[in-house]
Amino acid sequence: MKDKSPLFFTARMGGLFPANATAEQAMQDVQGRVKVTITGGAANQKRRNLYWRVCALVVHLLNDGYGMTLDEDDLHDISRKKLKLYEEVTLPSGEVHRKLRSTKNNKMNEADRAEYTNRAFALWSTWTGVDASTLKTEAEAS
Repeated sequence: MKDKSPLFFTARMGGLFPANATAEQAMQDVQGRVKVTITGGAANQKRRNLYWRVCALVVHLLNDGYGMTLDEDDLHDISRKKLKLYEEVTLPSGEVHRKLRSTKNNKMNEADRAEYTNRAFALWSTWTGVDASTLKTEAEAS
C-alpha cells in the first residue's frame, strides 16, 4: 500500500473537524455514519505532521505558481522519486520499474525519516523559491 497523506482532525465542542486539505476532501464524500480509528504511535508524530503540513503548503504554492493540479500524495510520490527513495526492479522486458519505499512508521526509522524530511524540505525550497526554514515556520503557524 502506498503512503498517503493522513487525515488530520481537531477535536472541538465534542466533534471532529478537518485540519488539513485531505481531511476536508474526504469529508465531502461522507454520507451518513462512518467508522473512525484513532491512532497514535511511538514515532515522532510532530515531525510527520510537520512534513504533511509543509507538503500541503508547497502543493498550494506550486499549483498557484505554475497552474498545476497536484495534491499532497502526488508531491509525496514525486519527492520520493526525486530523492531516490526507491528500489529498481528490472522486468523481464528489460524495462526498469521503480518501487517506491515507504515512509511509514514500521518501514522507516526516525533517523532516516528526519534525513528524508530535511531533504524533501530542501527540494521543495528550490522548487518554490521559499527558504526551507520559512516553509517550516509558515506550516507551523497554520
